[in-house]
Amino acid sequence: MKVRAITVGRESTAPLDHQEIAKAGQFADQFRTAFADIGVPVQTVRLATQPFPQYLGGLQERQLIQFAQDLQECCHDNGIDYCALGPVNPHIVTEARLLQFLPALISETEMIFASAILGGLEYPVSSTVAHAIARVIREIALATRGGFGNLRFAGLVNCPPHIPFFPAAFHWGEPAFSIALESADVVAAACFSDSDSTTTRIRIREELETRIRPVQKIAQRFATQGFRFSGIDLSPAPGPDPDTSIGYALERLGYGYFGEPGTLAAAAIVTTALKETQLITCGYCGLMLPVLEDVGLAERNNQGLLRLSSLLAYSAVCGTGLDTIPLPGDVSEKELTALLLDVAALGWKLGKPLSARLLPIPGKRAGERTEFAFSYFVNTRVMSIE
Repeated sequence: MKVRAITVGRESTAPLDHQEIAKAGQFADQFRTAFADIGVPVQTVRLATQPFPQYLGGLQERQLIQFAQDLQECCHDNGIDYCALGPVNPHIVTEARLLQFLPALISETEMIFASAILGGLEYPVSSTVAHAIARVIREIALATRGGFGNLRFAGLVNCPPHIPFFPAAFHWGEPAFSIALESADVVAAACFSDSDSTTTRIRIREELETRIRPVQKIAQRFATQGFRFSGIDLSPAPGPDPDTSIGYALERLGYGYFGEPGTLAAAAIVTTALKETQLITCGYCGLMLPVLEDVGLAERNNQGLLRLSSLLAYSAVCGTGLDTIPLPGDVSEKELTALLLDVAALGWKLGKPLSARLLPIPGKRAGERTEFAFSYFVNTRVMSIE
C-alpha cells in the first residue's frame, strides 16, 4: 500500500500568495517522514484550490495561463507535485466562457489540473453542457502530444470538495487536507474464491481497517497544525504492476475474468466493504477502474473483454465513472457528448460522484496500441466507440 497523494486544500488569491503555498508544502512534507516510519511511502504531494472561477473569473485567457504558470513554478519550488484549480461550472452563464480557456491552460502547463461540472443533483442532464465539455476534450487532445493532456482534465458529476484524487479535487472553506491511497493490493490480500460474499466483504473491510488505521492516526495527529483533516478516500486505486491491479484482485474471487459475467457482482462486494469501514472517509470511496493505470484491466482490454458500456455499468455499483479511457483520435464531438451524457445521467439518477476522463489519441484507431511514455500508465489497445 502507498499513499497516492497528500492533497492539501486552501483558498487561493490573485495575485498569488507565495507564502501560503510554501506553508502548504511545508505542512505536507512532514507526512513523508511520518508515513515512511510506518512503512507507507508517499507518492505525491498535491494542492487544490477553490474553483478558480471564484477568484480568477475576471481574467482573460493569457492572464489565466500566466497565473497558472506562476502557480506551477511556486508549487514546484515548495515540493508540491501537482495542483488542481478546480472546476468550471458551465451551467452558470458567467462561468461558461472560461471553458474555452482550458485547452490552452492544459497545453501550456505540465502540473496543473482542471475540470468542469458535467452534472449533479442540482443540475439537470444537459446536452449543451456535455457538448461544450466534449469540445474541450477534443481540443486538449489536439493541443497536447499524444492527447496526453486529457490526463489533467475531467468532467465531474456530484463531486464534492476535498476529493484527494485528481482531476476531481477542489477545495472549499478553511485549510484542510485529505489522503488518497494506492491500495488495490490490500483488497487483493482479502479476496479468495473459497468464501461467500458476506465473508469476503467482512474480510476486505477488516483488512482495510487494519492497514489504513495507522495512516489515519498520523493524519489526525497532524490535523492540529492549522489544517483540518477531511478524511481518507478509500478508493483502492491501482498501480501499473500485477500485484497492485484491482482487475486481478477482483478475479481472485473466482467469478471469472474481469469483463466477464460476475464482474458486476465482484465490484459490488468490494464497494460495499469500502462503505462499511469505521474509518474517517471522504471523496469517492468507490472502486476505481482506470484502464490505462491498471495492468490487469489493460490485459483484459487487449483480450476484448472491456467495453465502455460495461465499465459504465460497473460504475452503477462501484466506482468513479469512465477513467483514463483511450479512445480513437478521430472520435467526434457528437460521440464524446453521448458518452458524457451517459455518465451524467447515471450520476444524476444514483446521486453519486462520478467523473469522465477520456483520452482521444490523435492518429490512433480503435484496436491499435497506445504508446504513452508515462511511468504510471500501462499501454493497451485503443477502445472502440460503441
